Amino acid sequence: MFGLLLRLSGLDADAASAVRVIGFFDALVEHRSAIDVVLRRSAALAECPVGVRIADGTVSLRVEVNGEVGFGEPPPNARTLRLPSGDEVWIERDAPPLPLDDLMIERFAIASTVALGWRHRDVSELDGAALLRMAISATEQEPDRRRALGRLGLEPTALVYVAAVAGQGDDVQRLSRTLFAGEPPSYLAPVGAIHVLVSPCPPEPGLGIPVGCRVGTTSRHAAVALPQAWREAGIALRYAQPSTHDRPPYATHEAVFVRFEQLGGFGAIAGRLPPDVISDVPDIQALDKLAAENGGAELIATLEIVAATESLRHAATLLHLHHNSVAHRIARAEKVLGFSVAEPYSRSRLMVALMLRRLRDSADIA
Repeated sequence: MFGLLLRLSGLDADAASAVRVIGFFDALVEHRSAIDVVLRRSAALAECPVGVRIADGTVSLRVEVNGEVGFGEPPPNARTLRLPSGDEVWIERDAPPLPLDDLMIERFAIASTVALGWRHRDVSELDGAALLRMAISATEQEPDRRRALGRLGLEPTALVYVAAVAGQGDDVQRLSRTLFAGEPPSYLAPVGAIHVLVSPCPPEPGLGIPVGCRVGTTSRHAAVALPQAWREAGIALRYAQPSTHDRPPYATHEAVFVRFEQLGGFGAIAGRLPPDVISDVPDIQALDKLAAENGGAELIATLEIVAATESLRHAATLLHLHHNSVAHRIARAEKVLGFSVAEPYSRSRLMVALMLRRLRDSADIA
């Protein structure tokens, strides 16, 4: 439910669409999502900024479509809904209201109320998973995060590694037992549809990544800086791809395990390009067209490997194909892309397009 189930701007107000919106927010409540997660998911679903302000004014948060959280107030043209508690939520749509906006803001308000309720609970009442979610939350005050760390037995200055993992629950549990030098992570908790893993040991993919799983990691951080570490691990996860086999070692082109520090400039743009901007890029549109053709997924996988290698022959070796077969696939792709991968800088151009497409398709991961 935490993928972009629908693009709200394209919906009619029919019963099936309404049920999907309700299910979207019910899933946020079921996973006990923190308020920052509720805000990010809601902004992505509505495709416009959203916000929440509690009655006493101590919290007033606004989230952009790209997931960037900041402090803010509702503008005059915002669509607001005040709750019985005095708290209020809003959506900022420049265009006229859409058919399901009434339902969306109502369910957004309910999910926000539940999230704020969890936020205000005393840390002594929270279990380990809830404490960890508090410790990594960018919207929690530092004193609250320090109290959560204390309950977890973590010193604020302790150095830890953070991994963001996407995959099925059982696979994540299995992976968690091998990811940190054979030691189980010190702390693990679901955060929406992904999991956060925290350990003093550096994460390595040595024993394999279960099929369908992917991992984003970051370098060591002090425990008090877990929100930054979690943000970086989440960005790395957005560029990772699901594993297609669980046999190590991994070839260099297989981006199932991505470290934030290896992303360079790609890490910087992750929070600055919303999905609709990426979709407007002609190279992305060409890749989407290729992906929609028969055998499109196979062709995109071929392009990934070609972009990551120095020659078609090397790519063919990794794909276990004759180089003429790879050349035929590339020639087919070039007709749609509009450029030859043999031209200067073309491999870089192709890689940028492929990375941006990964970024767009993982917009629900914050």
